[in-house]
Amino acid sequence: MKEMYIQCNRIIRSIHALLKEMEQAYNYESDGIAVGCLSSVFNRQLGDLKRVWPNDLDDEIIHEIGATLAQKMPDSLWKIGQELLPDLEDSIDKYYSAQSYSEIDFSIIDLLHSRIVVSAYAQFRSGLYRDAVLNSVIAVFDYLRERSGLESDGAKLAAEALSVENPRIVLSSLENESGRNEQKGFLQIFQGYYLGVRNPKAHSLAIKPTKKIAAQYLVFSSLLCRRIEQAQIYVVTDTGDIA
Repeated sequence: MKEMYIQCNRIIRSIHALLKEMEQAYNYESDGIAVGCLSSVFNRQLGDLKRVWPNDLDDEIIHEIGATLAQKMPDSLWKIGQELLPDLEDSIDKYYSAQSYSEIDFSIIDLLHSRIVVSAYAQFRSGLYRDAVLNSVIAVFDYLRERSGLESDGAKLAAEALSVENPRIVLSSLENESGRNEQKGFLQIFQGYYLGVRNPKAHSLAIKPTKKIAAQYLVFSSLLCRRIEQAQIYVVTDTGDIA
């Protein structure tokens, strides 16, 4: 069962990458030959995913992605990337998380966000634990920058993206004190993670985490990626307003 979970996640990661290629191709040539070819590959990937999808898990969302792809671009691509694929990932994660330990043998890859798998898992498997940790932190802040639309980095990026007064990304709700405290707390966590983990490991070759510690860092980076993924995005309009 673990192997099926890994296969599902590999295909989903491939679909994510393919979707970005389609967006770039559409921006370059609109509904041209490249977009048509990539759409065919995309549908084959969905077919592959359906073949490894658990028999007792509803596959309606896979059909919905296929139907959405056939609709007008670029809105269809946006919906797939921002709504349907995250729902698909949540569905498969919840399904396998609900299995008993006698039915699934968890390894670290089962706990990692897809972006951390892509950016750091190969280094971790190769024993390059410092590089794996550093790459995982970079991946977190690349994702924070991507979703917020900001161009800064590190502690400054976290402060701007997760500001309580003028946020780009809202992790919970700013309508009550509890939500504001959560927002402020994670802002500090992001800043501390960058200053306390990324900077020391980037500037000193003497810091060499063990396999166990590196694994824990990768899981924590995955948690931060998941919070970014599930957050509400505040879009800045041409007039400077937040929508």
